[in-house]
Amino acid sequence: MNEDFSAGVALRDITPNPDIVDNALHCAMTVRFDERGSPLLAKALALSFQGRTRLLVALDLAYMLTPAATMTRKAIADATCVEFDDVVLSCSHSHSTPFVEPLDGPHPFLDLILRQSVEAAREAVGRQQAARFGHGVTYAVGNSFNTRVPLPDGGVKFTRDFREGLASGRPVDPRLSVIRIDGAHGKPIAGWIRFAAHPANVIFDAPISAEYPGYMTERLSETIEGSPPILFGYGASGDVNCAPMFGSESDSQELGYRLAELAGGVFASIETHTPHRLLSGTADVELPLDAPPSVETLDREIEEVEQFIAGLEHDPDLVCVLGFNCASHWPVEKKRDSVKPLAEWARKVKARLAAGERFPATWTRRVTAWVIDDLGLVFDQGETFTETSLELSWRSPLGETLLMSLANGGDGYMGTDAERRRGGYGTHLSPRYALLTEGLRPMPYALGAAGSYIDQIVRLIGDTK
Repeated sequence: MNEDFSAGVALRDITPNPDIVDNALHCAMTVRFDERGSPLLAKALALSFQGRTRLLVALDLAYMLTPAATMTRKAIADATCVEFDDVVLSCSHSHSTPFVEPLDGPHPFLDLILRQSVEAAREAVGRQQAARFGHGVTYAVGNSFNTRVPLPDGGVKFTRDFREGLASGRPVDPRLSVIRIDGAHGKPIAGWIRFAAHPANVIFDAPISAEYPGYMTERLSETIEGSPPILFGYGASGDVNCAPMFGSESDSQELGYRLAELAGGVFASIETHTPHRLLSGTADVELPLDAPPSVETLDREIEEVEQFIAGLEHDPDLVCVLGFNCASHWPVEKKRDSVKPLAEWARKVKARLAAGERFPATWTRRVTAWVIDDLGLVFDQGETFTETSLELSWRSPLGETLLMSLANGGDGYMGTDAERRRGGYGTHLSPRYALLTEGLRPMPYALGAAGSYIDQIVRLIGDTK
């Protein structure tokens, strides 16, 4: 084994049987098994430098909440003798995957994920060999769109139409970033691709599938000698979706193949070398939260939601309430189910305020940074908006810094102050759907959160060892 840098990779199937999937875990998104898309996989990449091993386990999952992610990472660390903070779980956020069950009840799907992830990680560590590293980038323009369309009144509309999103001029991150890892023999043994767009071509009543990340990585692997495993990194894109949205499985496949073709040219052109450094660090980033709304505001919001639900009986074309806009084509039942949690959250907050409960003023978001030569890989628990991710890249002292979302847990959205003022689902309403569940963020991030987030991550990059 090369004393300076070595790598190993392995994968396992985590596609569940129908009898262990609980589609009741989400009010709208479900998967079905009468049609299959790209298989769900756990892919493990072990990287060792000067005797210290880091493990990246990429999972074809919508997300994994922090308690389940922590349990899985600990099992991997124990099985491989890798330090806990050096184990990263990176979810693809593919919306055609089942949801992972909570820990307070039976969780057969999570058990499958944990078991297969441990096996893949153990094999990746055991298969390490002297390796070389390189990275490159191209730009996938027109394959993603910003879903937040500003309104004349200062608010925002969540658009599901990629043409409307592209026309808004709101930013996307078109970088298609590619890592290539060769063995000492010069042939590829692994790869990694990052793209910043929700894997959500289908979303509702979807065939079980890894969506475009699965098709993309599988197709790229097939074009490379030896068909090495290719991992996917879900780039920070809390406000960006792939194009089109609410389409079909064939749309997902077509997008994946198109991105694989773009990435393939970059992969083939990358010249690998032995890196001169591989550093990492983890920090608890403290960010400010909004105070809870007043009782008067909560009462008004409850009334607005109730009036909206009642109004659907007479006007099923209603779409907007409290800055949340349903899709116009949704049936009344789906619209009703989608907005009910907004009133339920408000009632819960009222009850806790009446009981004298104090809500937290800050929230901790755990972030891990890897630095490989002049490339920074930052793994974040939440879904940060594109502008914040791009500003981090600009302010970072490294040549290239890439932010990945939904790693080592799930914390929801965070946007710039301008987006926070616009409100809407992502920056204002999304925490309400957690319904004050213990361990989940109860309130939106406050003004100043995104700026503080960038400051603290830049310091973390500088402190990596």
